[in-house]
Amino acid sequence: MTSTPSLGPIRFEPIIREKIWGGHSLRTRLAKSVLPEAPAGESWEVSGFAGDRTRVISGGPKGATLDDLIASHGRDLLGPVVPNRAFPLLFKFIDAGDRLSVQVHPDDAGARANGWGDFGKTECWYVVDAAPGQEIVMGFKEGVTREDVRRGIEAATLDTLLNYLRIEPGDVLFVPAGTVHAILGGTLLYEIQESSDTTFRLYDWGRTGAGGAPRPLHVEESLQVLDMTWHDRHKIPPLAVHDGAGWAHLFRVACRYFALEEFRFSAAVTIALPPKQSFKTLAVLSGAGTLLYDGGEISLGLGQSVLVPASQKSVRLQAGQDMHVLLTSVPDLKTEVIGPLQKQGFSNDEIEMLGGHRPVNDLASVLH
Repeated sequence: MTSTPSLGPIRFEPIIREKIWGGHSLRTRLAKSVLPEAPAGESWEVSGFAGDRTRVISGGPKGATLDDLIASHGRDLLGPVVPNRAFPLLFKFIDAGDRLSVQVHPDDAGARANGWGDFGKTECWYVVDAAPGQEIVMGFKEGVTREDVRRGIEAATLDTLLNYLRIEPGDVLFVPAGTVHAILGGTLLYEIQESSDTTFRLYDWGRTGAGGAPRPLHVEESLQVLDMTWHDRHKIPPLAVHDGAGWAHLFRVACRYFALEEFRFSAAVTIALPPKQSFKTLAVLSGAGTLLYDGGEISLGLGQSVLVPASQKSVRLQAGQDMHVLLTSVPDLKTEVIGPLQKQGFSNDEIEMLGGHRPVNDLASVLH
């Protein structure tokens, strides 16, 4: 009986999705293979979502899907903290040439109870690029009620009830399930989300679809899943665990579904990436480098993503000057987020800020 060969870091062929609101930054800013005239809205980097599964181009059997790799390598790929054999996250770049619809997603319990799928959709955004003075929609204005929302939808005036938040490159926004949101034109984001495409549209700015008719709204579903809690903790302040000698390492957001870390390099440096119990994904926002692992190496360039199996514990990044990388994992919050930050002297209150507002803050329940 032959054993299954171990996996190294894996690169996938991105799935480019044209959207009515798409732009051209996937090609011009991230070097994606997109036709110049195509309004490309999304590049799905690593996906196990049914019907849109990314396929291997290097690091594993060429053409295999993420589900194929899970079937053959299971725990070695996912790690022990991923509770089942379904890939739990979806990673994508989003280029909003025009504004997206105002929308909301259900949480896990709501999705399962209503037959909308196995996953809800909590997500976060890293702002890769944004026009000067750019805004994004996050939540409603303070004091807005569910009935106000219904009336705003019926009167096509919902835009007057929305909370507009100023953003700039480098911002991270946490978007728990139930949060109304909209990406506005002139924004390029990296999105980490649960593996779900369940989206309920509340408002579409009077836009019509390809056939000239308005796109459908999902009024009752939206009203059912909306979280009307007002707060001002949409932006997550970074916590730097290293800043010097040519590189910086920052924690950007953490919840039960994912933890996001950021690495910025101002010199050519080789560092050991922090070990994780789960898989890791890396996305390159600028520059280039080489990932060194047990068994070989893989080059990484602008706009590229790589999935590092959980079994690959000793991984180093040989980064070129000006390389900028985002790293995502499914965390053990106590040992992989809270512990390292406490060792660096951060207070519990500072650490809790990585998890957004209560009561959906997963760090708060572990810290207190």
